[in-house]
Amino acid sequence: MTTVYSAQNALPFSSLPTTNGVVQRFRASATNVADASYAPDGLAEAPIYGLAGRPLQGDEIVAGGNVTLVSHQGGSLNNGALCWILLECEGGAQQVANATRSQHAVTLGQLSGYAGAAPGDIKYTAASVATEGWLKADGANVSRTAFSALFAAIGTTYGQGDGSTTFTLPDLRGEFIRGLDGGRGVDQDRVLGSRQKGSLYAYDTTESKPNGIWSASATQNTASASRVAMGVDAYSTSDYAGVALGGVDATVVYQLPGMAADRGYSGVMRPRNVAMLALIKY
Repeated sequence: MTTVYSAQNALPFSSLPTTNGVVQRFRASATNVADASYAPDGLAEAPIYGLAGRPLQGDEIVAGGNVTLVSHQGGSLNNGALCWILLECEGGAQQVANATRSQHAVTLGQLSGYAGAAPGDIKYTAASVATEGWLKADGANVSRTAFSALFAAIGTTYGQGDGSTTFTLPDLRGEFIRGLDGGRGVDQDRVLGSRQKGSLYAYDTTESKPNGIWSASATQNTASASRVAMGVDAYSTSDYAGVALGGVDATVVYQLPGMAADRGYSGVMRPRNVAMLALIKY
């Protein structure tokens, strides 16, 4: 059933437009359920087409949405007679030429979730939840069948999952991404998805600075407090087995030469940063 839209212009048309590019804006009174037409100022109606050059099919115009149409004549649309092209409707679907074989429209939410991204692509969002078409890159095990396109793209690079029905997503929580060296020689002996530990930094929590070690305030005399003050991260000592920090084995105690126990500490250096949610396209 054709939905007919009408509007009254402040300066009413005395006749229908005979040129391309005449813009009409109005608030829709109803949602189209199939094709639609537009009749300005009580004049004859003419069909509305989507941006893909197909008649509307349903939900491209929604009740209460602000509609923008532009006049078109010539070519194959409506046999060359006057028609209207739907440029946009807030909240409505957007017609895309290659959306499906039957040229159905897709929703604007689908467009924002899928356009321009391929399975395995990574993005960051300021939102706290994953957007449509994306998963949190949090190391979770997910279904190989439900997310088959993503599984085809990354396989078990980031983990086997249960070994048969699931696979593991990359875990980017609290991590920085570094470009794969790919033979350049700057960051050698790395493979896709490999983890790299941070660079260590040692410091003293007293005012004196033995051996040129930087100092934090003497009041920051616990590991957690001093790391906040110095802007470094905690780390797993197993990553640095056999490494001596300021002459003291990191696996034993964070103590610098000449200082009392538990007054010298170390951490992993980091640049200034802002926390965002990492997502992966499925």
